Amino acid sequence: MPRKRTEQGNLALGSLSVPYVLTRTRRKTLGMSVGEAGVRVNVPWWVARAEIDEFIRERETWLIRTLKQMESRRPPEFEWKDGAALSYLGVRLKLRVVPCLFTDVRRVGRVLWVSCTHAEEAADLVKAWLRHRAQRLLARRVRQFARRLDRRPAFALSNARSQWGICHPDGRIRLNWRLIQAPLEAIDYVAAHEVAHLVHLDHSARFWRQVDTLYARADSGREWLKKNGHGLMVV
Repeated sequence: MPRKRTEQGNLALGSLSVPYVLTRTRRKTLGMSVGEAGVRVNVPWWVARAEIDEFIRERETWLIRTLKQMESRRPPEFEWKDGAALSYLGVRLKLRVVPCLFTDVRRVGRVLWVSCTHAEEAADLVKAWLRHRAQRLLARRVRQFARRLDRRPAFALSNARSQWGICHPDGRIRLNWRLIQAPLEAIDYVAAHEVAHLVHLDHSARFWRQVDTLYARADSGREWLKKNGHGLMVV
């Protein structure tokens, strides 16, 4: 029997049509989560489709309310223009977009110089610059914490809009590339959090003790994200 099987589709929730992913694994209980990408339903292999439909139907009111709350809290889109400001490792950088035949992104102190043929290219260029740095730094921080547990998880970046990281049951870890905007203590909190899930696939007291053991400043990193994390998601 394969370890996992995934189905995708759309849920009709009142007047909403929401993408959803149904994943069957070896887990023992039914679970559900909601994010910017839609609804995720995780169920054991043996659960019948009728039971899954009933599980979703019983939570329809909660799903609609949660999705509408997420929509109302969504911050305005970032304006990619000359003079705009964005963060890099907790430092505010000023964007300077200049016309040029050759594309380039370069940081000089607290200024991020973006050279491009057309101003509309600035967004993709800066995001690529951030992702490149996120790939190296976030992977390194995950490896640092994982070594303490003698683990070597596979790592990749995530593009989620409502989740900073995830540890899959098979041990794969993904961190949101937008974390590269946060100070290192927030990055290390998320990295330690997901690495701790390699040992405890829950949020039990044992899990939180493991997080604190891996990273002594976990509380301050978590608080920073609670207060400032929504502003990072606009990029």
